[in-house]
Amino acid sequence: MINKNSLRSDSLVEVAYHQIKQDFSVRVVNPGEKIIIKDMVDRYGISETPIKQALNRLIAEGLVENIPRRGMRFKEANWEDIEEMLDTRLMLETFFAHRVIESVSLDNKIIDDMRENIKQHYKAIEKIETLDDFFEVYKIDHDFHLTYMKGMWNKKILQIYESIGSHSFSSFLYGKKPKEKLINGVLEHEDICNALENRDLKALEAAIKVHNDNAKEYISLMIKMKNI
Repeated sequence: MINKNSLRSDSLVEVAYHQIKQDFSVRVVNPGEKIIIKDMVDRYGISETPIKQALNRLIAEGLVENIPRRGMRFKEANWEDIEEMLDTRLMLETFFAHRVIESVSLDNKIIDDMRENIKQHYKAIEKIETLDDFFEVYKIDHDFHLTYMKGMWNKKILQIYESIGSHSFSSFLYGKKPKEKLINGVLEHEDICNALENRDLKALEAAIKVHNDNAKEYISLMIKMKNI
């Protein structure tokens, strides 16, 4: 039971958000299961309002869906949705690649931030043991892509990019992606960073596509094997 008296309202939303996400990832609750807010109030010792706000965040991320007249439920892994999401990410990252290269030519901080992200990514993977460690790895992964997209200097497009929830599938993959696969993803980030640093548009577009295709291939395999 959480001591709600010691936490502010925004902190309670954060606690509820992480607790719900954790329960889903370790299958305390299951894909397709209907969400009963009263049960969550009892389980977490948090009032309805922060829980509803946390669920709204998870709806935006694609982990929860709200069905008219049927209420909320945890979303099941759906290959069509994940494929569309990754295709959209690929389209945006490659379409604006030339703009990001132009930004790097003016300010090398983007490269510095991406290199630092890669360094932190390796460290996070090496110490991964708990669910929180796992989420941290995927947060760092997501931050790499956001750093890249910030290089196009377009706030509206960045909002659209963030709204596609390009790493929302991570909660389905907990405990199923071995370290070597996670490390391969960081190596692909290095290829993206190297191409960007060399101002090589074709190499950048190719590296982005390889990274995206490998993510699609692995997730598709997991769904076919019914592991997510």
